[in-house]
Amino acid sequence: MRWNDHDKQQLRTLYLEERLPIAEIAQRLSRTTASVNTILTSFGIPRLRSLPRLRMPTSITPALARIHAHVCGDGHLIHNREKDCYGYLAPYRQGYYRWRYGVGYTNTKRILIDAFIADVREVFNLQPRYEAKNWMVTVKSKPVWELLKRLGAGKSRSWFIGEEIRVASRVIQATWLHAFFDDEAHFDPQGRIRVRSVNRQGLEQAASMLRLFVPCHLTPQQGLYPDHSCYLVVSARSRNTFFQLIGSSKFPQPIPAKPTEFP
Repeated sequence: MRWNDHDKQQLRTLYLEERLPIAEIAQRLSRTTASVNTILTSFGIPRLRSLPRLRMPTSITPALARIHAHVCGDGHLIHNREKDCYGYLAPYRQGYYRWRYGVGYTNTKRILIDAFIADVREVFNLQPRYEAKNWMVTVKSKPVWELLKRLGAGKSRSWFIGEEIRVASRVIQATWLHAFFDDEAHFDPQGRIRVRSVNRQGLEQAASMLRLFVPCHLTPQQGLYPDHSCYLVVSARSRNTFFQLIGSSKFPQPIPAKPTEFP
C-alpha cells in the first residue's frame, strides 16, 4: 500500500511530536516497521536515541535515602519551561516548548558527586548528566521529581523528611543523616558538629531521628537569628559517638579520645 501525503504527515506527528516507538507507529498506521523506517529515511529525519529504561523503587532503600538527603542538602528540584527544538531534531521542532522536571545536586567534593551518581544509577537506572565543570549533576525525569517531592525534597525553607523515611529502620535513618551531614555539617574547632539552616521544621525532624543515636539540640531555643536560621548541634562529648554510629565522608575515622588525666 502506497504512502499518501496524509499518511506521511501522520507519521511525522507520531514520531516527532508524540515520540512513539517505531513499532507502535507501524501498528497504528497498519504498516511494517521496515516501511516506516524507509519513509523516515526519505524524510532525512535521524532516529531518536533510545533512552534508558526508568526503574522506580517500591520501598525506601539506603541509596534512595541518600539521594533524598542530598537533594535536601546541596541539591534542588528542577521545574522549568524550556524550548524543545534543540539537537538534531531542531529543524523539525521550531516553536515547541515543554516543561522539564528533575533534580540537581551540587558539591565540590568529587567523592560525594560520584556517590550520588552511583545511587541514581542503582535506584532509578538513570545516568546523571554533568553540569558546571563537573561539580553539579542533573537528572531529568518527572517520575523521579514527583517521588522526591512527595518524600519532602524542596526549597531551602520548605523541605521536610517524609514519614516513610522517619519511620524506616535505623539503618535507613542513619544513612539519611550521614548524607545530609556530609552536605551541611560544619565541624568546628571546639569539637562540635553543627548544621545551620533556615528551615527549622526540617531540622527538628532531622533532630528527632538523630536523637535515636546521639544527644543533640537546636539553638536558639526560641526565636531565630536575623537571617531566620538556626543550628542543629551535636556536642563535642558526643562527636566520636556520631562518627561511630552515623559516620562521615569528611572525617571517615573517629577522632581519638584524649587520655584520661589523673591528679
